[in-house]
Amino acid sequence: MVRLTGGDMKLLVTRLDFSSVGDLRRQGLVTLVRESVGQAFVWRPHMRFRTRPVRQCPFLVNDVGEDGLYRGLCSLHPDFKPLVCTLSPLSREVDDLGTGAVVETWSFVPPVEGCPGVGQGGGLEIGPPRDLRPRLSEEIGWMRSLLAAEPLCPDEDSAWAWLESGCASS
Repeated sequence: MVRLTGGDMKLLVTRLDFSSVGDLRRQGLVTLVRESVGQAFVWRPHMRFRTRPVRQCPFLVNDVGEDGLYRGLCSLHPDFKPLVCTLSPLSREVDDLGTGAVVETWSFVPPVEGCPGVGQGGGLEIGPPRDLRPRLSEEIGWMRSLLAAEPLCPDEDSAWAWLESGCASS
């Protein structure tokens, strides 16, 4: 599951040369899922994965390299990747009550169990990458706009209408 922000959807619209975020829905690339955020429920956009031949991101391009090894490459890399993909293998939990300081907790998530590279090399301080701070701040604004719009979006169609109207420009 890849959760998307308003900024992520703008990047996808630009990369795919679409006219609006509604095109992401019409092309079957993004779906909205009703999720609990604190004490509210909001419609959050998620990347819709392909299911055949295997479950995977629609932007993953599989091929065989010159070395004969199978590899998967992201066709959005590097400039159009969703924030969560850009942050990987870091994970970020945000506690935001909508007022005051935002509390972030960062952690490292190994890419796969038993990854031979994990634990090799020097240690790193886990925290927000400097170059992504503007995007991270935009994400907070995005979540706040979703929470504020919650009463206006009782169903998926109204949530899509709100997204397409540009109200989710954060």
